Amino acid sequence: VDNSSLTGESEPQTRSPDFSHENPLETRNIAFFSTNCVEGTARGIVISTGDRTVMGRIASLASGLEGGKTPIAVE
Repeated sequence: VDNSSLTGESEPQTRSPDFSHENPLETRNIAFFSTNCVEGTARGIVISTGDRTVMGRIASLASGLEGGKTPIAVE
């Protein structure tokens, strides 16, 4: 699968039905909304939607950031 829009990785990553890591960004049995399948076939189920997804949580965290100056800008 191509996760470059999420992770920035330039090479496609393999996926399998096997749980491999506690972190949803690291495990091999999850594909995300922005994931593109570049080879093979698969079946999946939706496990979270909206704000409860990994992307939803990232967006929520990013929206809470203040727009102040960065430490480099202050210098």
